[in-house]
Amino acid sequence: MVNVRWFVGSACLAAAALLCVLAFRARVRVPEPAPLPAAAAPRETPQRPVPAAAPAAAMLASTTTPLTRVSAGAPEAELPHPHPITPQHERIFRENNLTFSLDGAVDVEDVPGIRRLLAIYRREFPEDSLVLQQGYELIADCLEQPGERTRAAAQRFYDTELASALRRHVRRHCLERP
Repeated sequence: MVNVRWFVGSACLAAAALLCVLAFRARVRVPEPAPLPAAAAPRETPQRPVPAAAPAAAMLASTTTPLTRVSAGAPEAELPHPHPITPQHERIFRENNLTFSLDGAVDVEDVPGIRRLLAIYRREFPEDSLVLQQGYELIADCLEQPGERTRAAAQRFYDTELASALRRHVRRHCLERP
């Protein structure tokens, strides 16, 4: 017991001594550079003309727009947009907005709103690559007519569509309801 007290006491004393040394040591000062006299101002270095080499067109893997070198005198109107908004981008943006609206309607359990937005989604995106139409239709059915028939269909969707973003909505609105 006495040895432990001596050990703890000496460790505290050593730590206090280290803190004192660090706190009261001399500060190292970095000298500030003196301002240059006016006569010794930096002179301009002569610019050698750089031969204008033909810029090699580099191609990005994700786009077909070639990269070109920009000269100092090129007006901004001549430069191509680095990431142009294409009709494909606008279509993806529209689909995302519709699915966000559908998610909002599901969250507030607005069945007529879900059906109205789903009709728009079916008209504009008939391919339904993400199998969202079936999931939203199923959720609307569960909210409108809860029962064994819709619960069985929801369980089938939940068990088969493992990668669907709508699984959580189907579970919440169809499978976990009393």
